[in-house]
Amino acid sequence: MAEKHNTVSDDVVEYFLFPRLSDLSDESKSEDNLNELLVKYLTTLSPDLIDVIWQNEGFQLSAVSDSGALPAHFIGQTNFGENIEDEWYIVYLLYQLTLRFPGLVARVHDTDEEFLLIEAADALPKWLNPETAENRVYIYNGELHIIPIPQSPSDVAKFPHGVTSVRDAIECIRKYPEQTRAACNVQILINNRINKFPGLVKEHKHYTHCYIPAVMAAILDEKPDLLAPAVRAFYYRDPIDLKCCRTFTYFRPGTRILHRTCMTRCLYAQLVHQSFQPDKRSGWIMPSTSSPKFRSHDLGMKLAHGFEILCHKAAEDGHSTPTNENVPTNNSRWQQYLKSLQKNNYFRGELEGSALYKKLLDDALKFYRVNMVKGVRRPDVGSQILHLVKTLNVDVEQRRLAEQDLPPPDDDSWITLTTETLDAMLSERGGNLDNVDDPDGVFNIGKVADSMNAFVKKISSVDGAEFPGAGEDDDDNEDIQFDGSGFITAMQEMFEFKDNDSVSSSDMSEYGWEEEDSDGEGKTKSQGKQSKMKRPPSLDRYMDVMDKELAKTEVGKSFERQSKVQTKKTSEKETGNKHKPTKARDIDEEDDDFQPVDIDLNTVRNFLESYGAQEGLAGPASNILGSMGIVLPPNMDNLPTPTNENSSSAITPTCSDNFVVTAKDPKPKSATVTQSAEMSASKPTPPVRPVVPPRRNTPSAPKSPGIKPPARPPPPSKDSKETDV
Repeated sequence: MAEKHNTVSDDVVEYFLFPRLSDLSDESKSEDNLNELLVKYLTTLSPDLIDVIWQNEGFQLSAVSDSGALPAHFIGQTNFGENIEDEWYIVYLLYQLTLRFPGLVARVHDTDEEFLLIEAADALPKWLNPETAENRVYIYNGELHIIPIPQSPSDVAKFPHGVTSVRDAIECIRKYPEQTRAACNVQILINNRINKFPGLVKEHKHYTHCYIPAVMAAILDEKPDLLAPAVRAFYYRDPIDLKCCRTFTYFRPGTRILHRTCMTRCLYAQLVHQSFQPDKRSGWIMPSTSSPKFRSHDLGMKLAHGFEILCHKAAEDGHSTPTNENVPTNNSRWQQYLKSLQKNNYFRGELEGSALYKKLLDDALKFYRVNMVKGVRRPDVGSQILHLVKTLNVDVEQRRLAEQDLPPPDDDSWITLTTETLDAMLSERGGNLDNVDDPDGVFNIGKVADSMNAFVKKISSVDGAEFPGAGEDDDDNEDIQFDGSGFITAMQEMFEFKDNDSVSSSDMSEYGWEEEDSDGEGKTKSQGKQSKMKRPPSLDRYMDVMDKELAKTEVGKSFERQSKVQTKKTSEKETGNKHKPTKARDIDEEDDDFQPVDIDLNTVRNFLESYGAQEGLAGPASNILGSMGIVLPPNMDNLPTPTNENSSSAITPTCSDNFVVTAKDPKPKSATVTQSAEMSASKPTPPVRPVVPPRRNTPSAPKSPGIKPPARPPPPSKDSKETDV
């Protein structure tokens, strides 16, 4: 039976590495082999791990021997907190390991299970879902591999049909790498996300100026990675934590200096967006908010509170001094680690003994002592800070003199989201937002009606409805056919109607019910040889009651209707290819003034009204159109609508300032949207009623940047020949 991994906690990514131990010379010493491989893996990744500031926890691996259910492997868990980029950086590291070590298979998941499939959801095959993806998604040779479900007898011997064990899945991927490799579209979507690394790690580092106590500056120079837990301690503070900050014990503000502090953008944003006033008894006196030094003082004050909280917690818990300071570096493992760093150009070509070389060597030594020495526990953060406070020698005057030579802080304009940045983010994550039909910028609004018609006519599966273009082509589902009309007919035949009265002569075809033919065979025009769909008498009574209720309202006048010319053209088009005249009377023959409802135009109108009511926010109209691959162009309020009171052709039916619908064809397929379209007065067809998305008068309603709600067009002139239907 397949083993199912435990569900991980929120904001935690769990990853596994399954090496090929048979490649080693001695398989009997499994534990030693795993430890040897662990050193190789961490040594290979050291240049990408040493200088990283993690949000909560870093990349870490621990060896697990063969337990029967799982082969010998390495397991790691990382809490990435609020910085989702840490999770994807770990995915990048796994890709690099599987690419550099042949036979190594990796697996990664979080609380959303296979989040790699979520990233590539638009390109996944239909059979792949959370139920069928269990134990089938792995990383191998720097690519994503998905074990397919067998589709033929020859595939049964290769691939498992149901849920497989991890051991069998790993062997299947190693044996059939070509057949299990995911499609190119899936690979591209994943690579687009991880190819930004490791450059994105350096790009998201932010250097700023902070007024902090001198001893804190010395601690950050010694261990920059201690800044993240300090920010987290301040960010998640509670009233009990702040008791120790009423009077500072370890980081008094009297020795404050200006320090150039390095942090990630996520940590910087967490500090900046926290509104906090220090206790008056703490001694932290802040300048006015208009002062140019307020930001530096504010950041330093918040960091000092975080460090003070960590030190008090460590002192109360009685944690001892870290035990990894005296790890020897004269053994063969350290020499092997140092040679690997030189091979990977970690020292950047610096001469041995230079200042930068010494700094890089010191950082590598710290990483080695914490991650690559067996039996050395990771020290508590608060204990590390207390130990550094007691052991570091700080020259306050010398550090104050060094303030004059500090480089300027980095620009933090990235923290403000502009409309251009938002559009770029949406375009990157959701596709091209321009969505124009031709280089001239003409948007075919008929696509809205066409897409909705295709959606309504599409027969849904048991998994639910699919929007046009959202899934694969219909040709891919030829193996499963479902006749929706036949199903409804069979359900109708299950009911026994004892009413033998003749069906009313009123035309009910618009409700989906057909009258019996004169030969009594009961065949409908659309079904051919299929059995008819009888209309139960209860439906007649229901429709009569509904018609009487609607007759009392003005609902019928709210719909856009076709003109007589459009109705005649539609009737001729529908009956032109028929060889036999139909016995059913056209409803136009009964009422010369009757004008059918223009369904397509009303559909477009309702969509635009709903889109305008959203006022740039997310809503049903934008979600539905987005699922169909349609993005309406932004409204241009500053574009005037051409009017001419002396000519009837000046009335331009508009949906908004940049939505102009022409009424040359009853179907919106030929209707186009331009910014300067006009309707000729010589047309026999009366102009279509303007479709105006309503504008709310709520000034305080938030609006998304870069998206303006459709504006109300100017009222028609008195000389207009437009008729109110």
